Amino acid sequence: PLVAHNAHFDVGFMAAASNRCGLKFSPVFLDTLALAQALLPELKRFKLDIVSNHLNLPQFNHHRASDDAMVVARMMDKFLPMLRQQGARTLDDIETVYHSLRRTDVAKTYHMILLVKNKKGLKNLYEMISQSYLKYFHRSPTIPKSLLIQHREGIIVGSACEAGELFRAVVDHKDWDELKRIASFYDYLEIQPLCNNAFMLRNGDVHSIEQIQEFNKTVIRLGEALGKMVVATGDVHFMEPEDEIYRHVLLASKKFPDADKSLPIYFKTTDEMLEEFSYLGEETAYDVVVKNPRMIADLVEEIELLPPGQLFPPRLENSEEDLNRLV
Repeated sequence: PLVAHNAHFDVGFMAAASNRCGLKFSPVFLDTLALAQALLPELKRFKLDIVSNHLNLPQFNHHRASDDAMVVARMMDKFLPMLRQQGARTLDDIETVYHSLRRTDVAKTYHMILLVKNKKGLKNLYEMISQSYLKYFHRSPTIPKSLLIQHREGIIVGSACEAGELFRAVVDHKDWDELKRIASFYDYLEIQPLCNNAFMLRNGDVHSIEQIQEFNKTVIRLGEALGKMVVATGDVHFMEPEDEIYRHVLLASKKFPDADKSLPIYFKTTDEMLEEFSYLGEETAYDVVVKNPRMIADLVEEIELLPPGQLFPPRLENSEEDLNRLV
């Protein structure tokens, strides 16, 4: 197996180089960054030099290839006995130990859409939300993928916006097999209007609107390859275009540097959405804007969220008087 610190970064470059050379490259690899996060919970940051110093390893010239490789080897020399103490004897055991020790506060998080299909799904959603606050809270409530898999019955899972796992992988130019692996987890895939991701152009992440169009087209191709519905969503934050001013005020209060930048994520009409996705062709635009969203809506049963007469609110003595006095 290969060993590296933040191994996905290095392996991604190696995979791209192998593809250019026509070589098959799908290595087994260990990531000392992930292992450090699991085995050294007392640390807050996990850069190579920080972990090395914590383990009392010899000084090295950081960002020199041979020095970095040597310190990674020395780190593994420290990690292997720790893993052995946790019961690891094989590579598969290492993965098992890692998942049992993994800290949720340092795991990479993504956006995801969860739609409730029926009452079982509603119960599962309540359970996941409860655990996200009580067990997996770090700065914000988080639902680990393992928890979602455990409580997925009755839930429809969508791939979400540019902060979703799939779209990030597309933007990062992951290879086709990896994109299919990621996309296969979701019940439907999402694309959004170009204005939603125009910030990528401002940030220099892309060089043209056509690149953002190509990202959406890649998601369409993944849907076709995997037989999954692709849905155009608006990531709506306000109803009417003129309501955008309120969002600017909220973002400014939170000190966002781009608080004044226009982002028309209002509730668009069907005709507006069809126009937004016209570059996909008339038939495909109709599928993602009208046909596929209707099919997903048809999967959702009528659910009575709050059955009448079956709720038991607490009785608080003098609550009305106390509320008046407080306000």
